[in-house]
This record gives sequence, structure tokens and C-alpha cells, in this order.
Amino acid sequence: MEQWQHWMTLGNQAYASQQLALAQRCYRQALFEVWPIWYHCAFVDCPAELTAEEASLPTLCLSIAILNLAQTYSQQQRWRLCRSTLKQGLHWFEKMLDQQAATHPASLAVLQQSARLRAEYQLCHLAASETGSSGQTVPAQQSPQLLH
Repeated sequence: MEQWQHWMTLGNQAYASQQLALAQRCYRQALFEVWPIWYHCAFVDCPAELTAEEASLPTLCLSIAILNLAQTYSQQQRWRLCRSTLKQGLHWFEKMLDQQAATHPASLAVLQQSARLRAEYQLCHLAASETGSSGQTVPAQQSPQLLH
């Protein structure tokens, strides 16, 4: 998770200085770092000795990377990429819930993060609709996040 943290920090710094292309690369790299960890824990083997909080960490990291990447697209009014990023995250989380919901220690975190992604998807969709019809810029939804 150290590599994820590194890329998220760089992405947030780039976002703050309006270097959005660099922020996108960093957030995508953070996704690349956390994806195999999340996938392994969600679908292959989540070690039984992990607490629910420990088992949830990859889900939180994946969600934050997805949300930050989508926010970067939103900032540029790249609505299709914003929506598709959020939709892909929702797909992953829903698939995990369909297969593991009752027994997995991270199920609650996946459910909570699914709700966050769904809410952001709706905001992105609304912003795209408002921008498309008026031609005006819609304010950004929120600043990027970093898990401490």
C-alpha cells in the first residue's frame, strides 16, 4: 500500500497545482498498484486472520483512487471518462458483492464504497447534463481524497 500512497500523494499534489494530466497518470498508477491486492482479497483469498478493518483497506484505497481519477476528469469536463471510470468501479464492487456478500469481511466497506461511487456517478451525470445544455462550467464536486 506504500506505492499506492506514493502515487496518490503525487496525484493530489498535481491536482492541487492544476496539472491534471499528471494527476490522471498518478491516479491511474495508484489504481494499478491497488487493483491486484483488492482483487486477490475480494475474489481469491482474504486471509482469515485479517480484521474487517484490515480486509477493508484495499476497498477503501481502490475507491479513493477511482473517485480521484473521476474527479480529475470532471474538473476537465470529460464527462464520458468520469462516468465510465465510476461505472467500472461500481461493476467491480457489485460483482464482489454478488459472489461474496454474506461471508466476506470487507462486504460492508464494499457496500459503502459502492454507494459513494453511485452518488458520484449521479453527480457526474447531472453535471454533464447541465454543462451540455448551458455551455457553462459546473463547479467541481469535491477535492481529491487521501487515506491517512
